[in-house]
Amino acid sequence: MEALSLPQIHSVLLDILIDIDSFCRSNGIRYAIGYGTLLGAVRYGDFIPWDDDADLIMPREDFERFIDTYPSDGRYHCLYNTDCEEERFISGFAKVHDPQTDKFVGNKKYRNHYGVSVDIFPLDPLPEDPKERRKLIARAMHYNRMLGFYGKHFFHSSPFLMIEARIRRMDYWFRKCNETVHSVKPEESSLYGVMMGARGFHNVHPKTLLDEPAEISLAGHKFLCPKDTDSYLRQIYGPDYMTPPPEDQRTGHGDPVYRI
Repeated sequence: MEALSLPQIHSVLLDILIDIDSFCRSNGIRYAIGYGTLLGAVRYGDFIPWDDDADLIMPREDFERFIDTYPSDGRYHCLYNTDCEEERFISGFAKVHDPQTDKFVGNKKYRNHYGVSVDIFPLDPLPEDPKERRKLIARAMHYNRMLGFYGKHFFHSSPFLMIEARIRRMDYWFRKCNETVHSVKPEESSLYGVMMGARGFHNVHPKTLLDEPAEISLAGHKFLCPKDTDSYLRQIYGPDYMTPPPEDQRTGHGDPVYRI
C-alpha cells in the first residue's frame, strides 16, 4: 500500500468536503465547517498545514437526516457505529471517509478501520445552568469513551475503564449515549454544543449559531460556516486563535494513511 503525503491527504479531504457540501445544500441539511477546519480557513484560507483531518458540525436533527440519507453506494462512505470487515468506526459522532484509503495497521478486530475522513459532530441542547451543563457533558464524554473502547486497542487503555466498558454490550453504551444527548429538550435551552466526541467543556454555543450561515473559502472552494466566526473560534480556542502554536506542537493525529 502507498502511504499518502499530507498534500495528498488534503486533496482527498477537500473532495469529501465538496461532496458533503453538495449533498447538504441539495437536501436542505444545515452544516458548518468547524474546529481546526474553520480555523485553517480563517487563518490560511486553506487547511492548517500540519492537520490531517477535517471537521463539520450539524444540529442533531440535521445530523440524523444526514446519516440516514447520505448515499451508501457512493464514492465516499458515512460511518456511524459501523462494524464490519471492511470498515469499522464506533462512536457517538460520524465520519465520512474514502474507502480507497485506510489507516489500518495490525489486527482489524482491535482497531478502528477507516481512511482519510471528515468528522461530523452533532450539536445537542445543553442545560442553561453551568453546573448541570458540566455534569451532562462529563457523562456524555464518559459514555462515548466506553462506546469507543469497542473500536480501539484495549491494551493501551486503563484496565479499569476497559473492564467497565466490556461488562456491558456495545448496544448498551450506544443507548446510554443517545439517552444523554436527548435528555434536554430543545425548547428548554437557548444553548447547544458538541457532547459526542467532545474533549472538554468549551463546546457551548447559542442555538442561533447556524441560523444565518455564512460562506468561507477553503482551498479555493466555498463552504458554509457560522456567521460569527470570531465568536465561535474564541469559544473553542481562546482569543489568540490566530497565533500558530510553537513548531514542536504542529502535529496532526499521527496515524499514517495508505492508498489501497
